Amino acid sequence: MPSADVNWPAAPLTRVNPIYPGQMGVSGTDTETGLRTNCTGTIFYVDPNYPGASDARDGTNPTDPLLTVAAALTHCQPYRGDVIAVMANAFWIHADQTLGYATPIREEVVVTVPGVSIVGVFPSGSPGVPWYTTTAAGAGTCITIVAMDVLVEGFAFCGGNLGGTGIRVDWSGGGVNYGDNATIRNCFFNEDIDNGIVLDFSYYTRILNNWFDGCDTNGIFHDSATDPGPAYCEVAHNWFRECGTAIDASFDHSNIHHNMIADSGLAAGDGIDTAAGSLNLVHQNVLPCPLGAGAGQYGTFCDAPASDMWVQNYCTDGPTTGNP
Repeated sequence: MPSADVNWPAAPLTRVNPIYPGQMGVSGTDTETGLRTNCTGTIFYVDPNYPGASDARDGTNPTDPLLTVAAALTHCQPYRGDVIAVMANAFWIHADQTLGYATPIREEVVVTVPGVSIVGVFPSGSPGVPWYTTTAAGAGTCITIVAMDVLVEGFAFCGGNLGGTGIRVDWSGGGVNYGDNATIRNCFFNEDIDNGIVLDFSYYTRILNNWFDGCDTNGIFHDSATDPGPAYCEVAHNWFRECGTAIDASFDHSNIHHNMIADSGLAAGDGIDTAAGSLNLVHQNVLPCPLGAGAGQYGTFCDAPASDMWVQNYCTDGPTTGNP
């Protein structure tokens, strides 16, 4: 399961309240509250299930956590190395919610702080910390990234029958929002999510080791009709099971490799579709279709421009030797 691979953050420095105050005017004699991830970074704890959780706190003490991720983001500062640690909850399909911790993350947040990490802390081998949209009719997005160098990992984006999008990475330009260099890894997107990850003109995005389990419309998507395409991205080691379309994005100069796709329908274009992009390297992906150009075969289940380089992708009856 993806969240079993989450390592948040490695070996933090423990900082506790001092037993005496620092000496005025002498740098380094006082001690900040909370855990430090590096020279400057702070860990902010979020747990809506913890007794007395409140957004009125600073969130640095694990026994005084914040109530929402949105509040934690207001405490983060650009490139300080801050981590938002979101605690586990039991709002899973088959969980016994009578045992407590039954409040999921129900938020739609916009990340405007560059260099921040949002991490679901789940100590078991579960798909991750359940996170649900709040807007009906498929219009909501759990996390919208409009800042650079943001990492998201360890969540199960479930939709709650409302549909919507798990994560949107948005490079809107204009000198304001640049959602570049995002890393999304070790997350789960289920059948109640319409689109797992949506990319809008985002550069150097890395999408690694995620599980897209029956996303209604797309696992990974970019709307080539309205938005510029993502470029210089890496999409690797993801599993797509019975999604509307696994990967439908006009990537440019990107590396798409070692993904696994399970699809019993084999409809045209529902595998890996980069037809509106260019110059991608697509290699060593496992596909559920046979070789050939007919209905349900490699040449129709996937699509690519002539400038792509598709190398050794594995169909049910052998490896490919060219673009679909």
